[in-house]
Amino acid sequence: MKLRFLGAAKQVTGSMYMLQLDSGYTILVDCGMDYEVKKNPVEKPNLFPFEPVDIDLVLLTHAHIDHSGNLPALVHQGFSKHICCTPATAELTEYLLYDSANIQFHEYRKSLGRSKKTRRDQIPKPLFSEKNVKQTVEQFLTITLNKDYKVNEQVSIKFLEAGHLLGAASIEITITENNKTTRIGFSGDLGRSNSKLVKNGEIFENVDYLITESTYGGRKHIVTQSAEDELMHYIQKTCVEFRGRLVIPAFSVGRTQAIVFTINQLKKRGLIPDWLKVFVDSPLAIKSTPVYERHNYLLNQEAHDFMNQYGSLFKFEGIEYLEGMDEHDELMNYYDPCIIISAAGMVEGGRIQEHVSNNIENPYSTILIAGFCAEGTLGHRLLQGQSSIRIKNKEKNVYAQIAKTDVFSSHPDHDEVFGYIHKTAVNSKANGKGLQKVFLVHGEEPQLLAMQKSVLEDGLTTAVIPSMEEEIIL
Repeated sequence: MKLRFLGAAKQVTGSMYMLQLDSGYTILVDCGMDYEVKKNPVEKPNLFPFEPVDIDLVLLTHAHIDHSGNLPALVHQGFSKHICCTPATAELTEYLLYDSANIQFHEYRKSLGRSKKTRRDQIPKPLFSEKNVKQTVEQFLTITLNKDYKVNEQVSIKFLEAGHLLGAASIEITITENNKTTRIGFSGDLGRSNSKLVKNGEIFENVDYLITESTYGGRKHIVTQSAEDELMHYIQKTCVEFRGRLVIPAFSVGRTQAIVFTINQLKKRGLIPDWLKVFVDSPLAIKSTPVYERHNYLLNQEAHDFMNQYGSLFKFEGIEYLEGMDEHDELMNYYDPCIIISAAGMVEGGRIQEHVSNNIENPYSTILIAGFCAEGTLGHRLLQGQSSIRIKNKEKNVYAQIAKTDVFSSHPDHDEVFGYIHKTAVNSKANGKGLQKVFLVHGEEPQLLAMQKSVLEDGLTTAVIPSMEEEIIL
């Protein structure tokens, strides 16, 4: 059989991997939006280096757009069969894909309006429409965790808890052909141990090959206290002592829910004053948050205990969820101390840019970056310590405090990923012929090289860094 690396190879975004059996049966694992291609669409005009109609099955690890974002384009171009994922992933992905279609449409309309000299046919069109999203959702086939699902006589699959996001799964594919059984594990995006809301990820028991993310290879998260203590430090300093506003850029699905839950825990402990308001200004977060309580069987013990005692993870006195633009506009004119949580997490687009712009010149306010910001994004530039920054075509002086915390990171650091690989290798050696090879993906090359070095020094298996569109015979 052949394994092709069609995305997130020597880069983070665009996860997409193809398994093609000798019989011709073809499986696609993830179909994510590649932001590198999105920035340079002319360099790679063909979205897929294969015919979508030739794909027999798609397996989706989780909802995030860099793993799911091109599914409607795949459907639009002819793929008409099942997309397998967990029930929670199906719900969250639906919200994210409709949001993506809407953003692409509005960006296209803006480009048409700004373009006076450029020909209309030279402006990149949206990759898909809401109609394509609807078709995609209809092709979802949901599979619960830890259940063997027989696809056909040659292929069976099992989804395991990944610990990264509600419903996120690592996928084990068992393939029998030519009187030989091969087990391949796709980690998807992994989570950190004892993270907020979701359970810890599970380790494969016996796989021959492992394809794993290495986003934070060579890096260690700097976390010296609990999420509650870390967040309370910034709330106390910014909102209570300085009477300023704490602005937190956060991804709508996953990060926002973890932060709101932590604030709720602080409220229940009586540590946050009753007068301090909390605003969640993200329509997508508002739509996706109830999914967590609908699928509470996926939550960890901490979240379950809290729900049993207080009823709701995300509702408390003093929190306001803002969906409409009228409510957003009112918040822009609210100058009392408060906490504002808004998307996007890297401060690229979305309502958060207005909140940052509105508070960046206030020395009593804090912009708290709560996750990874890719180079070139506004969030990354803020973290560089620049004295001024350009936001929404306006130059702004940076007088606000710019802070960063790793406590809400949803990706494991170097030691955690290495531990995951090591345990998988040990399990596979004890239960089978051993882990023959690890393929390191979903990371920039320096991070991948750092992880490869650790794996090779461990001596239990071989680590390979595949290139984009590389094909390997298993």
